[in-house]
Amino acid sequence: MAPVSVDLEPLRHGAGLRDILTYERICRTPPYRRFLVLLVTVLLFAAAMLVALWWLVRSEFLMVAPILGLFVIGYTVLAALSFVWHTVLLARRVKIAAFAWANGWAYADALEDNRRPGAAFARVAHSQERAVVACADPRLPFELGIHHSVARGQGAATIQRPFGFIEVPLPAPVPHIVLANRRRSIIPTLGLGRGAARMDLEGDFASVFQLIVPEGYQRDALYIFTPDLMARVIDLGSGAEIELVSDRLYVYLPANTRFDRAETMATAVTLAEEFHRRFAARTESYRDDQAGELAARAGVAVGLRGQRLGGSGGSGVSVMAVAATVGVLLLSAGVTAFSLFGGDILRTFTG
Repeated sequence: MAPVSVDLEPLRHGAGLRDILTYERICRTPPYRRFLVLLVTVLLFAAAMLVALWWLVRSEFLMVAPILGLFVIGYTVLAALSFVWHTVLLARRVKIAAFAWANGWAYADALEDNRRPGAAFARVAHSQERAVVACADPRLPFELGIHHSVARGQGAATIQRPFGFIEVPLPAPVPHIVLANRRRSIIPTLGLGRGAARMDLEGDFASVFQLIVPEGYQRDALYIFTPDLMARVIDLGSGAEIELVSDRLYVYLPANTRFDRAETMATAVTLAEEFHRRFAARTESYRDDQAGELAARAGVAVGLRGQRLGGSGGSGVSVMAVAATVGVLLLSAGVTAFSLFGGDILRTFTG
């Protein structure tokens, strides 16, 4: 089978204003999120802040309360920096979209609550995937993107650290297997509870990954992870965490993975192609001998015990804690400002 030819040229060029406007039109970006609308909003806000600053100077408020001028300038600078950062992220997504379309692949600017079988996607109250590229070519089937979510923790929602992902289909369901990276944790909510066996495989593989499988499925993991496969996993994915679940393989990457760079995308595509080919060769004939005769007659490929590793609670930051902290800080700032300058302000309006 001939290898897939991938055009990386769109990733080697920056995105201009025309590219951004075309992208927003194709992706049907809501009017309130359009680049030009946000630009006009920021400019109007900056103009309003300048008028407010001029009024404060004319009213001699800055003589008694110079901190008010700092607030005006600070909010203006914050609005400008937020718009610049929004533009940077938008330009990156425009480049990724141009790359996907140039190769005839599917692209989505945002996917809301797209449920995937991976453990990192399971304990989620609300999720959003940005800049998702999907290739349906049987020689290179994969999806990739950046995942953001609010996850379910111990009785409350938690903010989960974002991460990049590559999803590759497998020809047959396999036991739930996780390759936890010893050097860096990418998926903080990938907590594995009881019923899990932790395996240290041979050579350099054990220094980078710890293989976690359901208890009783150690031999099945060794059947899949042959020495040559482990060597390629080290070569291609030493900075990632990997998960096999059902008939999917996930490669988890740090949130700052720059898919808009040609070299990063080339590495991701190579990883997806090799992992698809090599893991397919090791899993297409897999059968779970522990599933039992009844499960086999029902068409269940993997026994119940091997389908899912137990999960513990998430390790994110409580949403309620964040909201309460922000509320307390705003209230404290308001009380402090009024106690310092409230009298002068009231006297100005009351004469």
